[in-house]
Amino acid sequence: MKIAYGTEVEDKNGKYIGQVNHVIRDSWTGGVRKFGVWNPGYEKDVMVSPEDIEEFKQGKIVLAVPIEQTS
Repeated sequence: MKIAYGTEVEDKNGKYIGQVNHVIRDSWTGGVRKFGVWNPGYEKDVMVSPEDIEEFKQGKIVLAVPIEQTS
């Protein structure tokens, strides 16, 4: 599954983080470097690295870390 706009994201503890709001790509390779997750409860987007993804489960992105450990 690819990282797509609107995909829901939760952390390793099952806490809902938000939805993918934007994707930052490497201009040379086109690969995803980071993606922003929007949640109205946060002051700004949470930036997540693809390396933090544990799995894609039932149409959601599940992170391998708690929300506090994302960049």
